[in-house]
Amino acid sequence: MSYLVNPYMVLGTPESTELWTVTGTGGEEALSSAVTMLGQLFETGHVLIGKTITRFDVNLCKQGSPTNDITAQIIDASNVEKLNLGTLDSSTLLAQPNYVTHTFENTDGYVLADGDRLVIGGSFSDSDRPVWQGNTSSESYTNASYYTGSWVERSYDATMSVWGY
Repeated sequence: MSYLVNPYMVLGTPESTELWTVTGTGGEEALSSAVTMLGQLFETGHVLIGKTITRFDVNLCKQGSPTNDITAQIIDASNVEKLNLGTLDSSTLLAQPNYVTHTFENTDGYVLADGDRLVIGGSFSDSDRPVWQGNTSSESYTNASYYTGSWVERSYDATMSVWGY
């Protein structure tokens, strides 16, 4: 008996690898009573557009003593969730300025499109809140931003790495 094997068939999900990273320090944003989401915007022309995103790592610390969960998501240009990447108990963060890298992951993945954002969000006060680290510059077709009912774009990127395939 003989079998025909299709050499072009892919079985299973590809392994995620680091696709994009931003290093550096000097910028930061905090969730607060007015700022309900912090994000990194991606637009057509960026290397991640069209890639399946499964994970992002961000540097976080805290001001005061927050207790609520931080939720990580990929959202589209209309703020609709496309992928939930989990939660983090904000009380476990170290006090500012002790940033630690935290991983948010969902192996289901989502194909990133123009106008999508990788975000963290939650309900926090102005004194007890998580802080997201950024650098002091921005690449083309991407930038950090914060949400207060509408998105405010920043002139730098979040310090982060993005994983997928």
